[in-house]
Amino acid sequence: MEKTISLYELSNDLLELMDIEDCEINEEVKSQIIEQIETMIEAKSENIIAVIKNYEATVNAIKEEEKRLATNRKVIENKVSRLKEYTKECLEKTGKKKVETKLGNISLRKKPVSVIIEDESLVPELYKTVKEVVTVDKNTIKDFLKKGMEVEGCRLSEEGYSLTIK
Repeated sequence: MEKTISLYELSNDLLELMDIEDCEINEEVKSQIIEQIETMIEAKSENIIAVIKNYEATVNAIKEEEKRLATNRKVIENKVSRLKEYTKECLEKTGKKKVETKLGNISLRKKPVSVIIEDESLVPELYKTVKEVVTVDKNTIKDFLKKGMEVEGCRLSEEGYSLTIK
C-alpha cells in the first residue's frame, strides 16, 4: 500500500527545495520539482476543502436536528405542564388531597409563602441591592490602540491568520 504524502510534508519539501542553492541542483530540474510539489499541494488542498465542507454540512445538519428536537421537547414539556395544572385543578375542585394508583401517587401540598412585588418603586431602599456588572469595551480599546495610544494591560494582536474556504 502506497503511503500518501501529507500537506505538511509537501510544504516542508517545498521550503527545503527553495533553500537549496542553484549550484547544488540544475535550475530547470529545480523548477520542475517545485511545479510538481505545488500541483500536489493544490490537489491536497482541494481534498482538504472537500472534507471541511463535508464536516460543515454535517455540523449544520446536526444543528438543524437539535433545533427540531428542542422544539419537540418544548411541546412535550408544555403538555406535561398543562396536564399537571389540569390535574391540580381537578383535585382542588373535588377537595381531594391525594390519589394513590398502581403506577404512582398524586398529592397536593401547600406552597411555601412567597413575596409578590406589586410596585418596585415603592419598596424602601433598605430592601434593595445593587448589582454592578463590569464589562471591557474591546472595540473602544482597539480604536485607541490603533491610534497609537496606550491602554494599560492591553495590546493589539496581529498574530496569525484565519482560514477562509469558499
